[in-house]
Parts: sequence; structure tokens; C-alpha cells
Amino acid sequence: MLKREINLLCVVGALCGLFVSVVVPVVVPVASAESKPKPSGTKPTVPAHAHPPSAAAGDTNEKTGGVEPAAAEVARRAEVVARFDGGTLTIGDLENEIESQSPMMRERYVAMDARKALLDKTVRFELLAREAVRRGYDKNDTVAFAVKQNAVQTMIRQEFDEKNTAEMVPAEDVKKYYDAHIDEFVRPELRRASQVLVATEADATRLLPETKSADMRTFRELARNKSLDQESKLRGGDLRYFDAKGRVFDETAAAVDPVLAATTFALKDVGDTSEPLKVERGYAILKLTGQRAAHEETLADASETIRSRLWRERRQAGIDALLDWLRAQYKPEIHPELVDAIRFDSSAALPSTTKPVAKPAAAAH
Repeated sequence: MLKREINLLCVVGALCGLFVSVVVPVVVPVASAESKPKPSGTKPTVPAHAHPPSAAAGDTNEKTGGVEPAAAEVARRAEVVARFDGGTLTIGDLENEIESQSPMMRERYVAMDARKALLDKTVRFELLAREAVRRGYDKNDTVAFAVKQNAVQTMIRQEFDEKNTAEMVPAEDVKKYYDAHIDEFVRPELRRASQVLVATEADATRLLPETKSADMRTFRELARNKSLDQESKLRGGDLRYFDAKGRVFDETAAAVDPVLAATTFALKDVGDTSEPLKVERGYAILKLTGQRAAHEETLADASETIRSRLWRERRQAGIDALLDWLRAQYKPEIHPELVDAIRFDSSAALPSTTKPVAKPAAAAH
């Protein structure tokens, strides 16, 4: 029954290209109860949010300020506001639709006319949906895929996004992450420079006028053609960003010579060029290519960013754990070596979105 109701949401788009806001039921299994393989054992560790909470005994009655008995509340929500061949529409259905919208959008329904308009729109949708099913649009491949996609998205949202939010990440976990990644949040002033390394002071003196007049692009070319430093010359002499002590904030790069670091921090503006410097392997000429001011983000400043990052990591870990369990239970047989047989025209234009996806299976006469 639930799967059929979700089908109603998808098939209308195939029939008339309309999208009408309507209540979508909770997650629907992709396979039927008869065809779904039965789990072969106890479910392994899966995030706690994979299990729905128990239903509440009753809801608060805002008008009276008291707790309305559960039976009376169920009866109120079950009251039929529209009846048609094949189904009904209840007070609860319309309430669910209103509650699914943002607080700002919900304000419109204070007016009685807006509630009546919602009722009329929902009835029109239900009628169109049932006609779409009668004409066979629910058998359309695109519709069937949309049902699966909607079910998966609803499951992910309800089981992973709504039951464990970023706000629920413990403060102690946030602090632990902050302390372990302090370099990400607290950094000294950084500078970037490029160098040309030559063998002798005479070579450096002859090259100095050309390096001083060179723009960034020309300096990179000089480094590629004349520098003796094999590692940096491949990058046009780039030494990446480093602090005043030569520490590079890039795990793939070696530290910068302290003499080069000190000289770089003595240059005033981006584009300035140093005099020849005696270093271990010869003489270097530097050009300042970048500056970054010191950065300090306190734990309070970084908490929201860290909490969001940890939530995303844990959300993905939960989804991965569920997938691992599903693979163990359903044991899919996969043959990746056969993908070589897939044929397609990579130059072909995409099909028009206005073209009908498929002809109805059983059109009305």
C-alpha cells in the first residue's frame, strides 16, 4: 500500500509534467515482502539511528494546553475531508503536508482560504495520480527508478540525517579534533617565494638585473632554464608557502633553507627580488610571490565547522556500515570484468527532456 502511494507521486510527473506538493509516506522497501531475502543472522553493528523510536502515547493539544487522549487524537486526524473512488483524504494527511513545509510557508495556512486551496490542490493531484496509474504510467522505467530513488533518499534523510544531527556531536569530540589539527586553525604569517639557484656569485651577479626586471611568468621561465635546484625548477622555482623559520605547510615539500626564509620575510612587497644569497649549494636569487597573514581560530570560532565535519564523517561511516551489512545479507554477485562489453556513443547528444519517455502501456479510449 505504501509503495503504491509513493508511486502516485512519481507517475503524475510522467503523465503531465506537473509537480504538486503532497504527503510522501515513510521509506518504502524496494523489494516486496515475498521476494526480499531473509537475513541469515543477527544484524551486525549498525548506527543506532537505523531503528525508529517508539511512538508517543499522545500529542499536546495546543488549544486546551493539556494532553489529548491518544484515541481521540487518532480519530481527529482520521476524519475524512475528501472521498473518491479508490481512496480518501484525511485531516492527518493535510496536517502532514503543512508540517513538511518551512515555518514561514506554514504561516499562510492560518487563513481558511489557504487550507481550502490546499485541499483542492491535493484532491486534483490524487485524481491525476490515479488516472496515471490506470493508463499504465506506473510501469514506466523512469517512474520505477524515481520510486526507488525517492525511497532511498527518504531512508537516508530519516535514518541518518534527522536522528543524528551536527548539533548532537559531543563538545569533547570537537575539542579533541581541534587539538589534533591545531595547525589548521592556528598559523603564523606565511610567505611564498621562487628561487633561481646558480653555481657561483659571478653567475648570480650577471643574472640579477634580468631577475629584477622579470615578472612572475618570466621569473618562472628563468628558474626552469637556469636553476640548479632540480626539485624547485620543475615548479618554476616555487618554494611554496613557509613560515619565518622555513617550515613548509605542505607534507609533500621539504623545509626551506633558513637563510632563504629569513630573506623572504625581509622583502617588503610581492614581486620584490633579493640580492644574491650564499647557500649550501651555490647562490640563490629570490622573488617574493605571496603573503598570508597570521591566522588564529579559537575553539569557539571553529566549533561549528568541526562539528559539521565530524557529523558528515560519521554519517558516511553509518551509511558504509549499513551497506557492509546489506552486502553480507544479500550477497550480491558482481562481475566488474564484464563492463568492457558496455557500448555507447560518447558524442551523441542527450535526449530531449520534452520528449515522452515511453508510450503508456494501456491508454484510455
